[in-house]
Amino acid sequence: MEYQQNQAHVQAFLVDAAFDRLSKNQQEHAQRILQQVNQLMADRHQLDDCHWTGAALAAVLDHELYQDGQAPYRQVISTIPVLKAYQKFLKVEHVKELAQVMDEHRKTMQANWKAAADQPAAGKAPREWTPENYLAWQKTMVAVAPKAALLKNIEGLDETDEQYLIDEFLTLMNQEAHQWPDGWTFEALQQVLGMTMPLDPHIKPYQIIKIVALFDAFFDYLHQQGDLNDDQYTIAKRTLLHMQPAQEALASLDRKDRLTQLVLSLAQAEGVDINDRETAQKWMATHRTLLTSFVGTIMHPWRDYDAREQNNEMAKRVAEKRTASQTPAAKTVKGKKHPPVGISFRNRRQKSRRKH
Repeated sequence: MEYQQNQAHVQAFLVDAAFDRLSKNQQEHAQRILQQVNQLMADRHQLDDCHWTGAALAAVLDHELYQDGQAPYRQVISTIPVLKAYQKFLKVEHVKELAQVMDEHRKTMQANWKAAADQPAAGKAPREWTPENYLAWQKTMVAVAPKAALLKNIEGLDETDEQYLIDEFLTLMNQEAHQWPDGWTFEALQQVLGMTMPLDPHIKPYQIIKIVALFDAFFDYLHQQGDLNDDQYTIAKRTLLHMQPAQEALASLDRKDRLTQLVLSLAQAEGVDINDRETAQKWMATHRTLLTSFVGTIMHPWRDYDAREQNNEMAKRVAEKRTASQTPAAKTVKGKKHPPVGISFRNRRQKSRRKH
């Protein structure tokens, strides 16, 4: 099964004429519908979007989709038209059969959603986050999310890479931004994903480049699991919209130059022409407090590492100086005199004997 193509197919559908023919409400919910159904088809039935079967589709509509009643009603009523248009867009062989299954199971799907939505609200109270249950949730996400179909085949990253980046992201959102998943802000997400993580001393350039693709899929996964509500999901996705070029630029630099580039980006955001070196330097000289705070914030998680590196470098220099001062100066050794080339002392001795 070509699960990794599902996301590409969805993106292609969203810019196709088939999408344009949907109603405004259907267009608004189309991406979320397709992501949820594709996820269920992959996880429960091991089918990609070009190989749906009537039986699998019936099971999804009757028993697996909208069982918690959390989806908005406008999304529920948009589901069948969107799925029909999507399968027609993919030009699958059994498109008519699948369309008939959708029509036959539409009422059951909507009835299940209504029954769940009418349940007492007490069972749907927002999660009460604590440091303990957050760490347990984080551990689960790191172990489980990379195995999900949405994240499983991101080109250029293996499961270990994904676990490393997800673990770091969730740790930083907790320890640096002090935010739970139902309170993530645009500014905090931008800071962690676009600034702090690329300054990780151990992150690899290829991992920086893939941050956008990975967390685009990870936010989809969290939304489907109910860990991000609609508003938080929208904020999280908006954070990634224009990040990719900046991430590629940071990945091409060494760590020290990444920090310099982020400082220049701050200056540019403040309206400074960073191509005018004199103007940029003047601005930095007059905004030292702002720059110190900015650098201190994005470098804060790595302060212990940088302090150790600085101490190691200083100790190395001290040791080198101590070694140099303890090494005795080399004594000048007088070389053995050699007779000039071309003079024969044997002949000189012979001449001296004749005089006597």
